[in-house]
Amino acid sequence: MLTIKNLGRNKLRTTLTIMAIALPLFVFLVTSSLKQSLNDAFASMEKSMRVATHQKLTYTTLLPQRMRGEIESIAPEGFLEGVCRSTWFGGKIEGSQQAYFSMAVDCDTFPVVHSEFEMTPDEIARFNDTKQGAVVGQEFAKLVNVGIGDKVTMKGAIPPFVSLEFEVVAIPKGLEDARLYFRLDYYDDVYRKITGDSMGVHNFWMRCSSPEARKWALTEIDRHFRNSQNETVTETESNFIRSFIESGGDWIGMASKVGLMVVIVALSVGFNTMSMSFRERTSEIAVLRALGFSASRIGFMVVSEGLLLGLAGGIIAVAPLYLLTHLREVSIPQFGKFTIETSVAGTALFVAVLCGFLAALVPAAMAVRLQVATALRKVA
Repeated sequence: MLTIKNLGRNKLRTTLTIMAIALPLFVFLVTSSLKQSLNDAFASMEKSMRVATHQKLTYTTLLPQRMRGEIESIAPEGFLEGVCRSTWFGGKIEGSQQAYFSMAVDCDTFPVVHSEFEMTPDEIARFNDTKQGAVVGQEFAKLVNVGIGDKVTMKGAIPPFVSLEFEVVAIPKGLEDARLYFRLDYYDDVYRKITGDSMGVHNFWMRCSSPEARKWALTEIDRHFRNSQNETVTETESNFIRSFIESGGDWIGMASKVGLMVVIVALSVGFNTMSMSFRERTSEIAVLRALGFSASRIGFMVVSEGLLLGLAGGIIAVAPLYLLTHLREVSIPQFGKFTIETSVAGTALFVAVLCGFLAALVPAAMAVRLQVATALRKVA
């Protein structure tokens, strides 16, 4: 009770301190969730039998379409369930500046290589029968407000910046993100009419039938194209995605550093508040000691104040994610959604309490070592 009364003596400072702890802890919660979600995604990808082949030097250099046939011809029978060529389009809807994740793919092998999208036989048939057909994610359909049979026009992000009209033929239940996949042969036809050349390919995605087949793909494909005009690098899906993300900066490492920095900020705010409170109450603590309060009890009182400050800040940082259900999932452009896991929220709450505890240690130690006679003499 005495601890709560002490915190309530300067309500404005206590409130600002709690909010100053809550905001960094909220950032810590989000960055930690981002890191965990990415690591979980990488771990899941590592278990998949999917690999990607791209140009050896860069991700943006195009490879000839004919290389699909070469890869299929050198693969031992039964090793590859499918080879799907993919080319980045990065289309923008006319009148909008937002670029959507959009790729041109082989319609015959796309449902096999990306079986996690769970396309139905009817969706696969419509995709194969419709030259301008597009498979879109549920989030894309929601954002653009389109359904099966609707048309959407997008302008590509790479030269010659062609505009293509698509007909939505599938919204698979396993594809939740704001993505659009369309037929490579359709893109190739339009590209040929404009440039006279065939459209190149950024990646060859393959689903392997077994770990042995994946091991073969990771070594033999690159060996086959070694010393040719189209040297390649073949990677597991997790390594490919990780390398692609890190090519624009170490986002995962940056998230960790930001999380650490905001924890230090919260700790500094808590320490400053506890130190100010101790200095203001030096005479009162001396009087309590003179009245018979033990040093350990005084120290516990100071530490409990820090714990309450940290706990209050942590609850404010975490509670909105549970009270407001639409904040349980945070959406990141081009990466989709990731969930604030309960374990991460619990960690954030623990870190908040820990910050309060650490911030109170020095003031508590000073209170325990306080010389009663000297402090009372200063009061007099």
